[in-house]
Amino acid sequence: MPLLAPRPVRSPVRSPRRSPRRARPVSRAAVVGPAWFTPVMGTGAVALALDVRPLWDAAAALLVGLVVLTAGHARTFLDHPVQRHFLGAAAMAPMVVGAGAPGVPLAALLWAAGTALGVWTAVVVPRRSAGTPLADVGPWWLLPVVPPVVSAATGAVLVPRLPDGGRLPALLLCHALLVLGVLGAGRVLVVLARRVLRHGFGPAAIAPAWLVVLGPLGQSVTAGHHLGERSGLPWLATLTACVGVPVVGAALAWLAVVAVVVVRARPPFTLAWWSATFPVATVVTGAAALGWAPVAGVLLVVLVAGWVVAAGGTLRGLRDGSLLRG
Repeated sequence: MPLLAPRPVRSPVRSPRRSPRRARPVSRAAVVGPAWFTPVMGTGAVALALDVRPLWDAAAALLVGLVVLTAGHARTFLDHPVQRHFLGAAAMAPMVVGAGAPGVPLAALLWAAGTALGVWTAVVVPRRSAGTPLADVGPWWLLPVVPPVVSAATGAVLVPRLPDGGRLPALLLCHALLVLGVLGAGRVLVVLARRVLRHGFGPAAIAPAWLVVLGPLGQSVTAGHHLGERSGLPWLATLTACVGVPVVGAALAWLAVVAVVVVRARPPFTLAWWSATFPVATVVTGAAALGWAPVAGVLLVVLVAGWVVAAGGTLRGLRDGSLLRG
């Protein structure tokens, strides 16, 4: 049974053979789709890690353009068995950009918009995907359930910038979002483990996408660390440290496994290569939260290298039209 690989959203989108309800074709006006929000996440993550304002400006401009291009097609993307999962990227992108926003009102607005959409994807998308054959499950299934964890991590950073009266409610909300995200990601990780054991990693083209698994691992440790610091709860900081060591260790092991898979598969360039950016960035912050400075430094180099490969491939794909071809 062929695996439905995450491909760049093109126009028109072909209707899937298996779907709970008949998918609506995407109009020719929808040149791009929710998978294109992954470059926003990756570029924003590198901009934050290196504190490079021009990169943040580029991520912000791309976010605005993608919202304009895709907003009217959200229902169509939701009806597609693969594209619906990338709506989670559309939720995370505003939060990543908001984390580097210069003003509190803009940062809070982007965080609130991304959080609202992320809670919606975490609840709705898994239900719409129920009953999908295991062979058609892929790492992109994590995208709609991870946004609440990103909300918790970025929200904890935003809390000190809020007025005094809004800090406690924001902290409580971030704790709830972390629990929601971890539970959702945990369920999907179990399904993905079953998928790999039974059907392998799938076609070469989706090999880089398995780096998405790093996202919930690194981001949960980052969120727990930030919330422990902001809440002034020593037990939470201790718990994060105890749980974070095996979690980040597992992330590093998985990174090595996927690196071997990618080298052996030699996949062609697709938007799946952007999985080498934001998910890796979460492990950078997770390692830094544990005090593993040398590990975080090495991973930062990997992150920048992944961004260079993904950005270069995307520019080439746009120039020759291969990423926009129907």
